[in-house]
Amino acid sequence: MAWKSWIFGVLAMAAVPASAAEIRFVSIDAAPWAFYEAPDRPAGAFPEIIAELEKRSGHKLPFTLQTFARIERDLELGVQDCTIILWMESRARLVELGETVYPMPFGIIARKGVALTKYDDLLPLTVSMVRGVAFDKRFEADDRIKRDIDKDYGQSLQKLAHGRVDAVSGAVPTILHQVQKAGLDDQIGDILELSRIPLALQCSKTSARLPHMAELGAVIRAMKDDGTLRKILARNGYR
Repeated sequence: MAWKSWIFGVLAMAAVPASAAEIRFVSIDAAPWAFYEAPDRPAGAFPEIIAELEKRSGHKLPFTLQTFARIERDLELGVQDCTIILWMESRARLVELGETVYPMPFGIIARKGVALTKYDDLLPLTVSMVRGVAFDKRFEADDRIKRDIDKDYGQSLQKLAHGRVDAVSGAVPTILHQVQKAGLDDQIGDILELSRIPLALQCSKTSARLPHMAELGAVIRAMKDDGTLRKILARNGYR
């Protein structure tokens, strides 16, 4: 029966493209971008995008979810090959910047009944900010605005629901996801967008898989062109 095993092995290898590679991905553990519904069941936009990239490219793309600090360390050390996360200029020493997947809107979400249609409407408000989240230099440097610093969006939204702050700042789709999850839809009002930061493909400069980056970027562009990427993003709250 050894000959049968040999044949099955040959057929299995023939089904894999000759240029197929294993390219290790990592991204941020933050719903709705990526999270675990159960220990072995990832969900969100990122896992769906990776699955489509894997199918179209023929490469094996295993991934893990980590904190921002861990992601940068792993990319620098070559533990991971590529990521799709928010672009930061400080990361340019570690990675090559590739195709944009989604321009993430950042801004301020006001409590219901609080008018927020232009920047100057912020001046009398108390705005919650999550420690370490930076997205607009004007807003962050404006000492006319009263800020309340929180550890995460959940804490910010609880303060907003109890009237302790007038608005919450940060990544709009992420905040809205948590609003819906917490059943606070009736507590929020106007949204003022201040900036957009690209969620983009980035690959480690130390990775042996860096030559595949252009190919992965071309697949992402094809997913944009045929509407697949837009559909994945939309069903995960990114519009």
